[in-house]
Amino acid sequence: MTKTLLKEVAFAMEAPECLLPHLPYLLQDLPSLSGAEDDVVEMLKEVGFPRGGTVLDLGCGRGDIAIRAARAFDAEVTGVDAHPPFIEIARQAAEQAGLQRRCRFVAADLRESLAEPARFDAVLMIAVGPVLGDPAETIGMLRAVVREGGWIVIGDGYLEDGVPPSAAYEGCLERDAMEAGLTRFGDTIVARRTRSPAGRAFNALSLKTIPKRAAALAKRHPDLKEAMDQYVARQFEEVALMVGPVVPALWAIRKTAA
Repeated sequence: MTKTLLKEVAFAMEAPECLLPHLPYLLQDLPSLSGAEDDVVEMLKEVGFPRGGTVLDLGCGRGDIAIRAARAFDAEVTGVDAHPPFIEIARQAAEQAGLQRRCRFVAADLRESLAEPARFDAVLMIAVGPVLGDPAETIGMLRAVVREGGWIVIGDGYLEDGVPPSAAYEGCLERDAMEAGLTRFGDTIVARRTRSPAGRAFNALSLKTIPKRAAALAKRHPDLKEAMDQYVARQFEEVALMVGPVVPALWAIRKTAA
């Protein structure tokens, strides 16, 4: 992993770089890395995703959503994540679920997958952050790997209207601006979910379990205590934003014909 990619992974995971090897331990109590697995599957059902379809999951983490999609739709899923420990966990989980023939997990920079032909029925990018640029730049790259009539599912967030600027949510757009970017190429938002109960439950579980794991890890690695404290504090800050001015959201966007 290059230094630049290492920094991007750390940014996406909201963790100091020195903690990246320890993330599987810190996050082991969580059912997924985003809390969005139920919502993604239900949204794909809502929009009519076909059985036996193909899915590209970018920033797939431990493969939680990818495996759920493979099971729910008999889908063929490719998951890509730049953090090799997560990919190894994903491969093991797929094998344990008996889905190793339907789930392919690759440790790589997700941008490498954007050179794929437009063959996927859906591409997922959930809670990865602005690694591909602003919403319009992101959608422009994602739609290139999706067949006409296929779906792009993005998990991100937007700023409530009228909220004064703050460094805490710098770069976060209001809903109209966010969705203008997501539909920049004439595609259609066909489903939207905000402030999901599953997301709130996930956040509550995160704030309960991560500090306990961090405290245990700090006892074994006192040199990491400061970084651990920063990481835990960041989790509380992020959750506070999501129950305040930032609205967590999941969008399904249908690619229009050229």
